Amino acid sequence: MRIIIAGAGEVGTHLAKMLSNENHEILLIDSEENSLKPVDSSLDVLTYHGSACSVHILQNALRKKTDLFIAVTHSENTNITAAILAKRLGALKTIARIDNLEYLEHSNEEFFESLGIDSLIYPELIAAREVLGLLHETGTTEFMEFSGGKLAMYVQKLDEKAPIINKSIKEVSVKFKTDKYRAVAIKRQDKTIIPRGMSNFSLATWYL
Repeated sequence: MRIIIAGAGEVGTHLAKMLSNENHEILLIDSEENSLKPVDSSLDVLTYHGSACSVHILQNALRKKTDLFIAVTHSENTNITAAILAKRLGALKTIARIDNLEYLEHSNEEFFESLGIDSLIYPELIAAREVLGLLHETGTTEFMEFSGGKLAMYVQKLDEKAPIINKSIKEVSVKFKTDKYRAVAIKRQDKTIIPRGMSNFSLATWYL
């Protein structure tokens, strides 16, 4: 596949490295030349210095068939604009990184698709899912959604092999760099406890 990535920050560089290892043809675009230099010296990808919102640059980049365009700069507006332009200029599929959780609501999906954006990604939500993935490995989980998916509660039973056992709520929050989820209750046997920041994850049922 031929893939264009807009944004040579932490996310874009990680994607470029991961995808290039799978023998895809990668073109990385960024407006900061200093961000591209480490990529040029360490990864087998093409780089292009310039704005991902430039029609001229995108026309040049998309002259060859492009299967996927991913916009993951630090600017939500840049990502949305670049993805729309790329779609109109021939990219088969486009993905844009966003900071506004409202855009992920089901009622907005058709609107963004009509603009030319096939998928939206929200980094904080991905981080939360990674935590839940770790929990799934060693415990049983129940899941409930409220207000049309705007709020969700996970009920997680931990065992002695869970990777977060004996770590405090504060430690886990700092490690995964997100404040989009909270531990709201602990149930140990027949006792329910309201946790604090220094409360430890131990053998119990947690409501997240």
